[in-house]
Amino acid sequence: MSEQFTSDDYTDISAYKFSELFDLNEIQKLQDLFSAATGVASIVTDLNGTPITEPSGFCKEEDPNIQTCLSGSLFNGRASIIVADKHIANWLIWQVHDDSKQQFENVCNYLFLHAQLLSRYAMQNISLIQQINQKIMNEVEIKNLNSELEARIKRRTTQLEETNAELEEANAELEEINTILEEEISKRQKVEEKIKGLNEVLEIKVIERTNQLQDMNTILEEEIIEKIQAEYELNTERVFTDALFNSAPGMIYLYDDKSKLVRWNKKHEEMTGYSSQELASMNLLDWYAGDEKSQTAIIEGIKRVNKNGFGDAEANLQKKDGTKIPMYFTASPITIEGKQYFAGIGIDITERKRMHERLEKYRVLAEKANDAMLFIDKEGNILEVNDAAIRIYGYTHQEFSSMNIFDLRRLNKSLYIIEQMELADKEGIIFETVHYLKDGTSINVEVSSQGTILGNRRVLLSIVRDITKRKKKEEENFYLSYHDVLTGLYNRRYYEEEISRLDTERNLPISIIIGDVNGLKFVNDAFGHDKGDELLQKAAAAIQNACRTDDIVARWGGDEFVILLPKTNKEEAEKVVNRIKELYSNELVSAIHVSISFGWETKKKPDEKILNILKNAEDAMYKHKIIENEGMRGNTINTIINTLHEKNPREELHSKRVSQICKDIGRAIGLSEIEVNRLKVVGLLHDIGKIAIEEGILNKPGKLTENEWEQIKRHPDIGYRILSSSHEMVDLADCILAHHERWDGTGYPNCLKGDAIPMVSRIIALADSYDAMISERPYRNALSEEQALKEIQKNSGTQFDPEIARIFILSHSEKIH
Repeated sequence: MSEQFTSDDYTDISAYKFSELFDLNEIQKLQDLFSAATGVASIVTDLNGTPITEPSGFCKEEDPNIQTCLSGSLFNGRASIIVADKHIANWLIWQVHDDSKQQFENVCNYLFLHAQLLSRYAMQNISLIQQINQKIMNEVEIKNLNSELEARIKRRTTQLEETNAELEEANAELEEINTILEEEISKRQKVEEKIKGLNEVLEIKVIERTNQLQDMNTILEEEIIEKIQAEYELNTERVFTDALFNSAPGMIYLYDDKSKLVRWNKKHEEMTGYSSQELASMNLLDWYAGDEKSQTAIIEGIKRVNKNGFGDAEANLQKKDGTKIPMYFTASPITIEGKQYFAGIGIDITERKRMHERLEKYRVLAEKANDAMLFIDKEGNILEVNDAAIRIYGYTHQEFSSMNIFDLRRLNKSLYIIEQMELADKEGIIFETVHYLKDGTSINVEVSSQGTILGNRRVLLSIVRDITKRKKKEEENFYLSYHDVLTGLYNRRYYEEEISRLDTERNLPISIIIGDVNGLKFVNDAFGHDKGDELLQKAAAAIQNACRTDDIVARWGGDEFVILLPKTNKEEAEKVVNRIKELYSNELVSAIHVSISFGWETKKKPDEKILNILKNAEDAMYKHKIIENEGMRGNTINTIINTLHEKNPREELHSKRVSQICKDIGRAIGLSEIEVNRLKVVGLLHDIGKIAIEEGILNKPGKLTENEWEQIKRHPDIGYRILSSSHEMVDLADCILAHHERWDGTGYPNCLKGDAIPMVSRIIALADSYDAMISERPYRNALSEEQALKEIQKNSGTQFDPEIARIFILSHSEKIH
């Protein structure tokens, strides 16, 4: 067997030495150039200090002992050459003088750059070596394959010589071997082609490496030239820096790691009042003695310097004379010759703080104001707006920037607006106008516009206040000051102003009509003030519709109206009254016909007093009212009863039955015939108050809700007020009011008890309950008369008067049997 090789023989990078990775002649040249360019001694050694290259730039080049040149005050530097994380060599440098530390630091940085480049080139060399090793490994693999093939052929030949009997089998095997050989030869050809390709790649990379080395030499030469130029520029820059240092408008300072002031500029002395000798003994916190807030701000700023590499603070610096200056300080860390410092600048911010406070106030005013603020140039272009403008108008900042003030007023450029802007710029003006929002809505605005300077240009500052609500309120107040809220007609104030204005000879004859709505108190008491308001509104509508456009119609008082008719004689005034009556003749309010009593008079001569004409018209109205009211009360009650029965026929039958039962009870307890007839009438009217109850509640088939029941319980009080309005029936009103009181005092509406309840009311209560029990209801079946009498007996002394209940039960029991 031939010797076998593996890839492990060629991939151990750590086994390489410096001399194996680099051409030492090339490295020597590079080292010599470096020492010549930098003026420092240098040498490359292994990790044990053994020289790899010849020393360059040493004081005794003939002496191989390096140590002889290291006496005295020298600085030395070292750059490690690391390949694949393996430290393989050191590049050492020395310099004799100790007054060029910054230059030596630059040389060290330059040395470190070269060491890094050597490390990268070493890795490239290793990559090339690995590729070459791979090629060798491929060749070794082919050699091994050939050796194995030869061994197999030799074994087969020996086998053929040993036995002729197996010749045929051997020939077959030989054919197989030939096939294998052909395959192996094919593989070998492919491997050779692969090796050829690798050789070609290797040659290309060798050429590339050579070019890279040449480029490196070029770079080194350029860097040497740049270094010389940089030193010249550095000297020039130092001159300028010193000039800037001392001419800066603020304090420039340098503090050491003990917080001691070590360097400062001229402005530092001027601003603080301390001399240079005094400043030399100052410590950082000396400036803020007794000012805990400022000391804390400075300490926190220094913490930020140490943490973030930059810090700033605002503090009050105390001058030599004891006054304090608000200052803004900055600081950054800096290392000089291995020692830590921080440097910065301090600026007097007295004026800036004052300006900032003013600007902050203006900003708050602008941003928090409810009024829109607009900056406008002389052409009307909108330059800037505040947040309120965005909120009010609905436009964005960007949209406003492309708009003109004429866009907000929906007007073309007009001479009037231009003159208005010129006046605003000259004197400042306040005016009212109409602006339009983005959605097209118009708003009333009050604009206060004044010329001012913004930057370097003359502009207008316009403060725009939305007064839409105020204008609407003013219009409403103006309207209400001359109009009646309920009817929409003019009020008495307007009428009195107009009668003075129209009382002139050219308006003769002047007629005045006074109208008073009949039954308003009755409707208010019986049906509530909302129905009374409806009565007034219908009366007002009829009066307004019967009059001409130029006639003055006003509500004079609670139920009185006045009509002022210029150039109208008495006959024409009477026609107006007749038209009004015709218009309201079919108007109803809760079954009550609208009725108005009128009186009128006419001024024919200039010397007649208009107030006398008004009084005569009022007197005539009252005469008509007396006559009309007497007939109205009785008719109204009849109308209510008829209307109630029309709304609910069941109520009519119920009322008639209750009336009859009351009559029977009256006779049974021995009342006179007059009292019996009175009792019969009260029984018929006992539910008259239900006229004001909603029809849906009265006819509801199911159980009433709590609120609906409360509505039902109002009908005794309503019935009382209806009957109280009529002189003929006022004595029946109390009986109607109490007909749902209970003997034990738990009834309604006044919780009367026992004999405090009028006897008529006690009789109605029993009759009403009995008829309800024996009548069919949507929510329950009717009781029999026997069952109803038992219920009355059961509730005698609690709900019903026990004596009336006893007589009623006795008399009805006799009828049943």
